Amino acid sequence: MELIPTGISGLDRALSGGFSRGTSVLIAGNPGTGKTHLAIHVLYNNMKRGLKGAYVSFAEGKNHFYQNALESGVDLEEMEKKGLFRFYDMLTLPKEEIKGFIDFLIEDIVEWKPDVIVFDSITVLGQVLGRVMLRLFLHSIVGRLVNALNSVAILIGEIPYGEKKVGFGMEEFVVDGVILLEMERKGEVIKRYLTIPKMRGRGITKSAYEYVITNSGIEVLPIPELKFTKKLLNSSERISTGIKELDDLLGGGIYRGSLTMITGPTGSGKTILAFTIASAVAESGKNVLYVTFEESRGALLETMRKLDLKGAVDVVALVPEARTPLQYYVNIMNLVKERNAEVLVIDSISAMKWHMEEADFVKTLRYLQLIAKDTGLTLLLTHIGSNAMEMASTGFSTLVDGIIVLNYSLPRNVGESMRRHILVLKSRHSEHKTTLREFRIGKGGILIE
Repeated sequence: MELIPTGISGLDRALSGGFSRGTSVLIAGNPGTGKTHLAIHVLYNNMKRGLKGAYVSFAEGKNHFYQNALESGVDLEEMEKKGLFRFYDMLTLPKEEIKGFIDFLIEDIVEWKPDVIVFDSITVLGQVLGRVMLRLFLHSIVGRLVNALNSVAILIGEIPYGEKKVGFGMEEFVVDGVILLEMERKGEVIKRYLTIPKMRGRGITKSAYEYVITNSGIEVLPIPELKFTKKLLNSSERISTGIKELDDLLGGGIYRGSLTMITGPTGSGKTILAFTIASAVAESGKNVLYVTFEESRGALLETMRKLDLKGAVDVVALVPEARTPLQYYVNIMNLVKERNAEVLVIDSISAMKWHMEEADFVKTLRYLQLIAKDTGLTLLLTHIGSNAMEMASTGFSTLVDGIIVLNYSLPRNVGESMRRHILVLKSRHSEHKTTLREFRIGKGGILIE
């Protein structure tokens, strides 16, 4: 069975390689889900490989369509000059002429023999032809056409808000495959996902795949999974925090491939402790990536200079945005791969939590846990919490391997100073000490007394 790949890696994985030649595929969804975006990028990706593509538009004129495509990185004019693309503008035709033009259209397509043909949209065409003629067009014309040419036809269909069916409700039954694009809002987060309820001759292993629309196309996000690599076997290796007293409290340092959380109220020293550890680990020769949602890169590096921390820490400042757990996972994994990081610090996960619901936040932590266990990456997270009991009572406390709690006591009398405390609440697989210790901030970062 010869396949035409979509050129979208995540979608090709879901389809086990792409679309089969000689088949028709319906891409359907509500307005704004990215149907045209997906179709045009599948078309363009194949034209870049030297295949020929045709686009039959009942919804948009040529100039406007070309301009919109160019804004998403698709140069149709270039492909047209190379003889790889033809655009059929049906929008400007009077409705009474469309039926007659279809005969010419079919003749031209048969003569030119494109590999991928997009019809946008069959919903508009159905309003002109009616139910009986549309069924005839899809079954007899499109079906036989792609069979004869051994090409792939992509049909775009609109699903109105509040409806569950495309057009007349029979369109999905006369095609070989169906891809549904859906969108839902959870708080600030917009989540887009595609389902493949039908793909003739193909087994689809997963029910839904999350995707994002970018300036360069559509990205179907990979599903995180634990792959039990050899890196998991080194879990007995410890990484020193660079603070002898803290290593002692932890029972010998932080396990490689573990996830440790530093929690405490605002002003307790979480960022300073995280940076002190990051600097020490970097000085030991490991690649350390520090992702901050709280401060600018310049502000953190200035703090590092004032505290006389010498380690070469790679600092990346990100703006906390409304994202899904999978989007955070992909973004962080890309950063880790680009920087070849061995230790990752995220300061703070509370900034992520403010933009998502509790269940999604727990899922984000699960994905971070997968990164650590699968790659051997050591993660250090900061988190705003008022006290140790609050942290222990949260559901996500079970997802982390270690919890370091910072707190302070305010002075009661004039002339007294604030006193800071540190406690190791949890250190999985370690005989850690639960002694409450005082610490101060000075040259060298965190100094435990």
